[in-house]
Amino acid sequence: MIFSTFQAISRSFTGISRSRWIYLNQLASPFIIVISKITYNGLLMAVFSLLNLLVFSVLLGYPVQHGIVYMASLFLTGLGISTIFTMISAIAGKTHQPGVVAPVLSLPVILPMILVGMQASQKALQPLLVSSVYKDLLLLTALNFLVLVLSGILFTPLWRD
Repeated sequence: MIFSTFQAISRSFTGISRSRWIYLNQLASPFIIVISKITYNGLLMAVFSLLNLLVFSVLLGYPVQHGIVYMASLFLTGLGISTIFTMISAIAGKTHQPGVVAPVLSLPVILPMILVGMQASQKALQPLLVSSVYKDLLLLTALNFLVLVLSGILFTPLWRD
């Protein structure tokens, strides 16, 4: 799931030419641009997640004991991953070799989101551990909020360059 979304999301800012940056700067504020890219990439990640779950359910069965909790952890993790990849793509788009810079920058940033998301989804699969999953969901929400706020703050100086 991560590799498929990385390929789709990493191109959101790397393919933008200098003239398009200037045009977008005239069109809307930097905050609106980054929020719209994050929203689009979050929806794309949700579609990929649902397709992934559908394929696994058809091939392996549906082992989820608590579907709502599992879906919440899946979507919160997906939103966090897409937000991180969007911001890293914006940073890498300003370099000379964005295809090399984006994976290197995203790996240390994305690991906490992946680890917490894996813990939450594992707890949703087991009926006895579902009461402790709410702390993981709260942590995922806090991480998403932190990454979203940092993206909004850090994107403005990057956009003006």
